[in-house]
Parts: sequence; structure tokens; C-alpha cells
Amino acid sequence: MGEFELQKTLFKLYRKGIKLEEKNLRSDKNRMNLTINELHLIECIRSLTKNSEGPTISKIATELDITRPSTTVAVNKLEAKRFVEKTSCSNDGRSVRVKLSPKGEKAFSFHKSYNNNMIKEIKALFSEDEYKAFIASLDKLEKYYDDNISQSDDEDDF
Repeated sequence: MGEFELQKTLFKLYRKGIKLEEKNLRSDKNRMNLTINELHLIECIRSLTKNSEGPTISKIATELDITRPSTTVAVNKLEAKRFVEKTSCSNDGRSVRVKLSPKGEKAFSFHKSYNNNMIKEIKALFSEDEYKAFIASLDKLEKYYDDNISQSDDEDDF
């Protein structure tokens, strides 16, 4: 496989992953009325929640690598749909913490279950040795991305 084919395959895998997730979300019997981006935001909030204290808007923005204003808009939409609750920070009244509501926890559980099932199905496509090699290859790819993102971040400082 040449360089162009690798680029094309990576892009197709990304797009197909999103399409599959959208298809699954549309087929949900509970009709949560969420977009894929909103579901990923819910997942991010849940992963950043520590000791029942939700993350700040700034922390979410940093984690998702999006602006604070965009994060605020997205969180406000989730709050209007009752998937999250916002509270003022106890130590800084200017900051807002976000945590999942019970409805948000249900959406997170749905998404986690979907991902777990997908991983089981993908894993079943491989022998044990193939799967280990596949994961090792993905780890190398992730390291490549991390190294190059880190380099471009360093270059931005000049």
C-alpha cells in the first residue's frame, strides 16, 4: 500500500466509524436526541469527573482542543436538553463546573455499551496474535500523531 492509499484508508476508516456511530445513535429506541459531537462531549465530561465534581468549561475545552466559547455553547445545549448540570465553582465564582445529570449518565452508559460491543465485534475478526499486532500497530500510529502534534505545538511558540 502506497502513501496515498494509506492516507485514503485512514480517512475512510475515520468517516466510516462516524457513520456507524450515527447509524447506531439513530436506531436507539430511547431517541435521546443527541448528535455524535454531543455524545462525545458527554463522554469527555464523564471521563474528567473526579469524586463527583465535574470539570470546568476550560478543562473540557482543553481536553477536546476547542475554544472555551464553543465549549460553553455546546454545554449550554446539553443543559437545555437536561443531559448536564452546571454549578459555580466553590473556590472561584467565575468558573463553572459541569457534571452529567441522571439523563446524561444514561446517555453515557448507552455510548459506553455501544463502544464495548463494537470492540468485541472487531476483536473477534482477529486471531489473538493478529489482534496483538493490530494493537501494537495502532500504538505506533498514535505515537506518531502525538510526537508530531507535540512538535507543531512547540513550533507555535516561536
